[in-house]
Amino acid sequence: MSILDKFKLDSSLFSAIADNIDSLEPTSSTRTLTVGKTIDFKGTINGIEVPAQATLREASLTRLSILDQTSPYTGKQYYLVTGVMNPVQMDVTVTVDGEKIGLIDLLHKFVNESGQDLDRDTFEARLIRNGFNLNGGQRLFFQQFGANEAGFKHAIEAFKAAGAIDVTGRIDNPGRIVAAYQHQTGVPLTSFEIGTTDRSKSRTNQGFVDFVDATVDSFQRVYGLRMQAHLLGTKMEGLSQAKLAEAEKKRQALLQMAKQWVGNWAGSQQRTLVTPSGAKEPQDIYDPVNAPCGRFTMVVNGNEVPCDLWSNSARANSATIESAPMVALSDEKPF
Repeated sequence: MSILDKFKLDSSLFSAIADNIDSLEPTSSTRTLTVGKTIDFKGTINGIEVPAQATLREASLTRLSILDQTSPYTGKQYYLVTGVMNPVQMDVTVTVDGEKIGLIDLLHKFVNESGQDLDRDTFEARLIRNGFNLNGGQRLFFQQFGANEAGFKHAIEAFKAAGAIDVTGRIDNPGRIVAAYQHQTGVPLTSFEIGTTDRSKSRTNQGFVDFVDATVDSFQRVYGLRMQAHLLGTKMEGLSQAKLAEAEKKRQALLQMAKQWVGNWAGSQQRTLVTPSGAKEPQDIYDPVNAPCGRFTMVVNGNEVPCDLWSNSARANSATIESAPMVALSDEKPF
């Protein structure tokens, strides 16, 4: 007797599932990374989807800020929670033509298949020197729009109990920041949620899509700008003093942009101003991209404390929170 017959189950449903296995993929636009577990997600390279996996090894929360924002579309006010996890150590791979490839090997493959022959260890050393520490751990900037007030108050309470300190007063120009907390060594996280951005709904067509897209894009940006600066430097001989000064100013601007916000798992994007007429004006500066993240679990004095920033969430923000000793902070400014 088959197992289907034993439990009097209809075999046609399970046969259909086998024929349409993709129908079993999660429909949610978010994934939850949990320490020690591997998740599947759809990565993208130059807009082309590729199967990908991520295994979270370690994550710590170091910053948490609350901003009072106004929607440019509706004029309504809402809370925006931003934060930094540092470090976040994880293994990210893609599968290309049946071969599973780590991000460093993927970037190395791009370089070598362009006709070069660069040693793998030398390549990784250069990556680290320029800010890409894909194996050792990087920052992850995150945000949650329309955050629930009870949710972020609970997160702040837990963060403070773990030793975080209110550093709002240290901000020279706080703008819309109404509260900012910082923990120097970081509060361990056992899991966090990660979302994706629909760039078609962004006024600047920007935003986080996935870890693969962010890494490949950052790599191209950093080395592309460095190459532009190098080529400009080779063409400066024989220029007039005025032209030489102008070229050098441009070269330094390119090098400066190449250095900005490297080593953020969520990537970076060129600051773009949108004029009243709707025109987009790129600026010579890059900002860190904030990946959508509305849920995470902190470890406070040995206890797991789930935090949920989503509005109208069915998940409870409740846990026993015991205070920890305060931790001395560095002079690093919150954002």
